[in-house]
Amino acid sequence: MDVDLLAFGAHPDDVEIGAGGILAAHAAMGYKCAIIDLTAGEMSTNGSVDERKAEAREAADVLKCVSRTCLGLPDAHLDIRKECIYKIAESIREFRPRIVLAPYFRNDRHPDHSTAGELVKRASFMSGLKRLPINGEPFRPEKLYFFLLTVEETPDFVVDISPVYEIKEEAVKAHRTQFFLHSSRVPTIVNNPSFLHNIRSRDSYFGSLIGVSWGEGLLLNEKPRVSDLIKWGGA
Repeated sequence: MDVDLLAFGAHPDDVEIGAGGILAAHAAMGYKCAIIDLTAGEMSTNGSVDERKAEAREAADVLKCVSRTCLGLPDAHLDIRKECIYKIAESIREFRPRIVLAPYFRNDRHPDHSTAGELVKRASFMSGLKRLPINGEPFRPEKLYFFLLTVEETPDFVVDISPVYEIKEEAVKAHRTQFFLHSSRVPTIVNNPSFLHNIRSRDSYFGSLIGVSWGEGLLLNEKPRVSDLIKWGGA
């Protein structure tokens, strides 16, 4: 299945937090968007694997994604290994996306986030190598961008997600076992009410950088190649 935009997350809720608005906005414009979770989040303090899979499917439906899959890599033990890179590269060959999104690979408090970004970065390049011993025809995405999770970085550019912000929030909140605390769950950083508040505050701040209500920031993998400032600059 060819898609326009393929977003990778280390865990089932990562993409919604960092790039859910981008997916919703592009789906609304008619682009095909898909999500791949590297792990099932099986090491999470709250929520079973089955619960998290159901929440992930619900969130993907909210975002109008055409596909969501899990590669089954080990949660809390992501590592820069050939086997992991090859598995991600095969998925890129399968979906043949124009654009790939991944977690920013530096200074995140959760090691899996940083490792996921580095794995996707390597796989996005290696998927285009003809002699790589994996399934699928060689393919390399046009662009690779990194979204922000718990990293405090100034984005290279911001995407306006104001028209779809309620959709992003609905998708994030679909992960009920993670972000809402009740008597059967253990208190964590992410189910403290301040966590969702902080996501809103960050998205509001990123939006303010471009003069809109809500935004999501992205970092570039490489310097943009520009020959026409009029077309590249946008509105």
